[in-house]
Amino acid sequence: MNVLFYVLIGIAAVGLLIIALVLLISRDRTKDSRGRSRRRDRDLVVREATRRLVQDPRDVPALQDLAEIAFEEQDFPNAYKHYRSLVSLCGANPEIDEFEVTLRLGQSALKIKKPVEAHRHLSVARSLRPDEFEVNFNLGLMEYLQKNHEKSAEYFRIAHSQRPDDVATNRYLGHSLYSQQAYSDGTEVLQRVLDFEPEDKKAQFLLAKSYHAMKQNDLALQIFTRLRTDADIGAISALHAGTLNTNAKRFDTAIEDFDIGLRHENIKQAVFLELKYRLAEVYLKTGELSGALRLWKEINTLQPNYKEVGAKIAQFQEVNTNRFMQTFLMGASSEFITLCRRIAARYYANAHTKLTNISLRKGEYADILANVRTPQWEDQVLFRFVRSQGAVGELLLRDLYIRAKEVRAPRAVCVIGGSFTEQAREFVEARMIDVVEKDQLFKMLKKL
Repeated sequence: MNVLFYVLIGIAAVGLLIIALVLLISRDRTKDSRGRSRRRDRDLVVREATRRLVQDPRDVPALQDLAEIAFEEQDFPNAYKHYRSLVSLCGANPEIDEFEVTLRLGQSALKIKKPVEAHRHLSVARSLRPDEFEVNFNLGLMEYLQKNHEKSAEYFRIAHSQRPDDVATNRYLGHSLYSQQAYSDGTEVLQRVLDFEPEDKKAQFLLAKSYHAMKQNDLALQIFTRLRTDADIGAISALHAGTLNTNAKRFDTAIEDFDIGLRHENIKQAVFLELKYRLAEVYLKTGELSGALRLWKEINTLQPNYKEVGAKIAQFQEVNTNRFMQTFLMGASSEFITLCRRIAARYYANAHTKLTNISLRKGEYADILANVRTPQWEDQVLFRFVRSQGAVGELLLRDLYIRAKEVRAPRAVCVIGGSFTEQAREFVEARMIDVVEKDQLFKMLKKL
């Protein structure tokens, strides 16, 4: 009994399988049949319409058939030709839907790169139906391509009101609003794009730039960091991420950002040069002068007039040969103070110098008050060490002079890594202030 039961189940299963196969084959044949049928119908319509146009070039039904088929098959040159004929017949034939053929003519003209005609026909279509989505979208697209973002936003806003969930409309509207610096509105629209297409990298990038423009840097940095490895916009995203991390003094992370950006292939030269330049700036901030010099020289080879790289190479090439000069200009504050103490202690030959007070002002310069006794005189001396390679003017020396009076120091010394202006030199002529410029500083550091 049990055996018979299982045999019957097996026969039933085989039967069901055979029926399913028969139905599947039948359906495929039906689909094939329908496809061939549709193709035959399409070819028949084209032949019949073409024949009728030979007899009468103004045959409206024939023109409509050929225009619709061409437009559906994206044969836009032929669609343009047939819709242009239909538009010319609108006035004399009420059977023609003037809006429909004018819209299609404008769309076809846009596709075959006839922007002036496209704009004219789309504008006519809009005068017939101002609130039609297709008209407003295409006019917005035309203005967008011509970078008329204010006009494009107007059209896309109307299109958006008609189809709020249309991804392309939201995307172009978001781009247009960003270009007008309407960042708050733009972020809402771009976020809507990402609700439907979360992997839209360009929308993410523009959203990040919008956040950055609104000073919401944490949100911007999250997106830029995610996009660093993207093949298309990874390099520019890494540049933005690195810049934000540099501004936040997260130098190690910034170096990682710029390195990732430079590893991309086929980078635009402007982005490539800026990645190297900003990486060099980070190296300079972290005391990696040799790395900064290497990058500046690479930039100088590719584009000699890029920003001020030539001047930076000249400025820091000599510094790179002297470890103490690097410490003076770029070292950590503790190392800088230690070096300044050594210079102050040895500044006067054959003298006993006792340092009594040390202060660092905003990381820009250090003041050291010392009691100095030489065989000829004994006085309080105020030393000021300025971490600058540029030209220092009279104002800083006036401030030093006032500060020396406050601490009752008859003498002062100002040491800089650059040079003094002519006005600065004139200011110290009648005052007991010594000025030490880069060349003298180098000699002093060599003695150390």
